[in-house]
Amino acid sequence: MRFLLVAILFISYSSIKSQNNAGKFGLEITKLKVGINTGPYRGRTPQTDGPFNQGIAGFGQIYFPFQFSTDYRSNFLDSATITNEYNKRVFLLRPSALFHYVDNGSMAFGIGLQFSFLITKQFYIEYQLGGVYVEATVAGEPDLNDGFNLHHFISVSKPISRHFSLSLGLVHMSGAGLSNGKTSNQDVITLGVKYNL
Repeated sequence: MRFLLVAILFISYSSIKSQNNAGKFGLEITKLKVGINTGPYRGRTPQTDGPFNQGIAGFGQIYFPFQFSTDYRSNFLDSATITNEYNKRVFLLRPSALFHYVDNGSMAFGIGLQFSFLITKQFYIEYQLGGVYVEATVAGEPDLNDGFNLHHFISVSKPISRHFSLSLGLVHMSGAGLSNGKTSNQDVITLGVKYNL
């Protein structure tokens, strides 16, 4: 009987504690966010694989006006008060339009989906996977070729005010077997800034 009473109390305490930390996943309507990331690049073909000194590349992001968020249930009550682009959420899933430009005149455009994870107070690790179409110039060969490619972006980001966030990241663009023809293969180290309306 004593064992049964202890078991019931333990289960009740666990249930109460888990409810206090209950999470919530929701769709939030957001304001306009725009990001610009730029830095040195290198090609990844055998002829050009080397240091990041082949030129400057960058890409811009226009975030769609909604996001999927995961956070503690109680934190969703503060949605009306915007502290910064993340609003202290634990996890964010945000779609965006992408535009990638290289100083040799090549460009790419497409859409992406960005995952943002809170790793410590005010620091987020982010991964964005995008599908882009590359329009390459002759000067971009052999690293850049016309066609569909995957655009990977991993970064560490920190909001510095209600309107601005800074990031340090790495872009990798490659064909990943999406087509049978020539594909692109490029890396870019970027410094970025995001503006949150």
